[in-house]
Amino acid sequence: MANLIVDCGQKNARRCANSVSFAGACKKGNVMAQNILKVGNKIELTVLRTGKTDGQEQVYVSQITDIRGDEIIAAMPIFEGHIIPLETGSMLDVFFYTQRGIFKCEALIASRGREDNLHVMKLVLKTELEKFQRREYYRLPCTIDCSVLPLNVSDVIKYKKEKLLPDIEKTGKKGVIVDISGGGLRMTTDFQLEKSEFVAIRFPVHMNIGSRCIEVVGRIVLSQESEKRRGTYDNRIQFKVLSRELRDFIVKYIYEQQRLIQQRERG
Repeated sequence: MANLIVDCGQKNARRCANSVSFAGACKKGNVMAQNILKVGNKIELTVLRTGKTDGQEQVYVSQITDIRGDEIIAAMPIFEGHIIPLETGSMLDVFFYTQRGIFKCEALIASRGREDNLHVMKLVLKTELEKFQRREYYRLPCTIDCSVLPLNVSDVIKYKKEKLLPDIEKTGKKGVIVDISGGGLRMTTDFQLEKSEFVAIRFPVHMNIGSRCIEVVGRIVLSQESEKRRGTYDNRIQFKVLSRELRDFIVKYIYEQQRLIQQRERG
């Protein structure tokens, strides 16, 4: 494979020269990164900007193409069919999707160039990789319309084996999710659910990288009538049979919403 072409400008040359490896940033993070990150891992990038933002930072998708000792080589992102030539010296908020879950850190683009007709960039980790476990049970306040469908035993068994659910959208009833975490959610309904029964819940998730509807299965921990609103029931659901990919997606959504809230608070 050809060597990476360096195009550091004079303003960034010193910065790049001092940041050519993970070890230059944090030696502990170097060992952790080498044990977790693999060629082929999907990554999401957000350029960190100083000053005020409008909360609409663009998220780009990329992939690790090579790992050479302390260096990560990643494909230059493509957005709407066009290569996005991110600038050398840019600081990034990076999410790595690995077999061990989602990890986050800040990284510097030390250089960029072409390898085997592919536009690539060399990334230097500037902070240690941070897993999302500590946010898994943080409950994010929200207002999300959802569809709810009680499940019988055969439905649950079929879902465990085949990951198939009945048509929640057509046969389910309406509810509103009022907070969500990686471990469960709380929702309001105009009907009471039975404690310990299983339910399927379908709801939309809107993120910078796009929107999708997700379906989860959970067990009713509590379902009781609201003291403030007669005829409205407060329901607490614990996720069950949730894949790691889906849990990581929910936690990523929570993190993104937290970041947008913080940006709005800063003005």
